[in-house]
Amino acid sequence: MAVGYARGIPLALKVLGSFLLDKKIEVWRSAMDKLKRIPHMDVQKVLRITYDGLDDETQNIFLDIACFFKGKDVGLVKEFLDACGFFSEIGISTVIDKSMLTISNDNKIMMHDLLQAMGREIVRQESIENPRKRSRLWHHEDIYHVLTKNTVRFGETLA
Repeated sequence: MAVGYARGIPLALKVLGSFLLDKKIEVWRSAMDKLKRIPHMDVQKVLRITYDGLDDETQNIFLDIACFFKGKDVGLVKEFLDACGFFSEIGISTVIDKSMLTISNDNKIMMHDLLQAMGREIVRQESIENPRKRSRLWHHEDIYHVLTKNTVRFGETLA
């Protein structure tokens, strides 16, 4: 049943399977009901189901990685996340368990382009018209807009 809803797309199958692993049958049914309502199967909507199942801290870790840290050294990323008050070891491990991240042989954080695009779109949707209201800025045009068109108050951060 899940194979049909994921349209056979390997990434969607892997992420959805990781989300449903060890879940009760009621969760499976609920997920399948939700997938039935997605018209013409948008892969990002399938991936979003797993993102929505993460706790707030793990969602933030996922978004930080999608916006800033794809391809970066995992040790450096953990240091940064820990300095921001996150529990990086648990959070990154959870995102890996959900098949939303991998660590390469040379200790780089790897993320599929579709997952990165989904994460960045989640942030963009926070404020489509006003980048200043977004939780993260990574695109040079948005950063330029915020720095030149808006004032940044002392103590505010852009990313």
